[in-house]
Amino acid sequence: MDSKKIHIHKLISVVLALTFVLMCFTLGGCKSKTGDQTNADPEISTDDFQDVFAPDEDPKTEETDPSESESTQTTEPQGAEPSEQQSTAAPTTTKAAGTTASGGKHDSTTTTEAAKPEVTGTKTLTSGNKTVVYPKALETSSKRYPVIVWANGTGCPTSTYMSLLEKFANAGYVVVADSSVMTADGTSQRNSIDFIIKEAGNSSSVFYSKIDTQKVGASGHSQGGRSCVNAAQADSRIKCIVSIAGASSADEAKGLKAPTLYLTGTSDMVVVSSQWVKPSYDATVGRAVYASLKGAVHTTCMTNPEKLSDYCISWFDAYLKNDSTAMAVFADGGKLATDSNWQDFASKN
Repeated sequence: MDSKKIHIHKLISVVLALTFVLMCFTLGGCKSKTGDQTNADPEISTDDFQDVFAPDEDPKTEETDPSESESTQTTEPQGAEPSEQQSTAAPTTTKAAGTTASGGKHDSTTTTEAAKPEVTGTKTLTSGNKTVVYPKALETSSKRYPVIVWANGTGCPTSTYMSLLEKFANAGYVVVADSSVMTADGTSQRNSIDFIIKEAGNSSSVFYSKIDTQKVGASGHSQGGRSCVNAAQADSRIKCIVSIAGASSADEAKGLKAPTLYLTGTSDMVVVSSQWVKPSYDATVGRAVYASLKGAVHTTCMTNPEKLSDYCISWFDAYLKNDSTAMAVFADGGKLATDSNWQDFASKN
């Protein structure tokens, strides 16, 4: 790319960022939560980090009722979907018939559905520039949990996305969000991976031996979606991506191999799909799916995360938990392709 093209590309990025910030403040999309939601991001100093991340010693604090209120270090899922409030009966492992995510036949000898996580509510811990949202069951569980590293959109703090991140955590993921609101180059997400891996090896941490370091996914919104693409291009630890209204370019996504779900909205006038999201999908060489939510604007994932969270979780279940039922959701003729709330479905590889 010559210097003139680089200059134009940077200018467009600046204009896009400024437009998004203006829209966020106009819609109130990036305002912090109020009232009983303010405990989503408790302020904990770095000096308190070891104590906060240490497992609780009192077993009475480990109740599994998601409706029970927690201290200021705990957040419960807001507006959980009916599927997130089911019984915590012992999970079973089954095989799904039909097609794979790419439309081919399942290999019943190698692909199985992952066990469903026990739903117990979530807890939130913050230290420095990292906020971690995780299943409350982790504290007493002996299993290792997959990770999602989150990147914020331009000018929008992590608190803006807490409802969505809690849904991810309630589905059995440890979600690590960096506080940066200028995330495009992917550095903050790569640092988040380093952070949680370090905690997994720290005997004083609640995450000690509880993290599956081989199962890391990345997700983000707007500039955060661009971050996912750039982080995955530079870091093979990222196994799959969910980019929500991502502002990545075709040049950045060129050659991308990590399985990537590109979600956008038909009414998004900030990151227009035809200019950013669809070209990124077209440039991806690995497994990729694209779909546009009817009527969704740029901030829908903040204001109505339930409209897309199930598909985000299914993508992570498919590629971090080897869940064949989740893979089938994205097959040609599958659930997403036939969902009347979505349009322009595209799938490849």
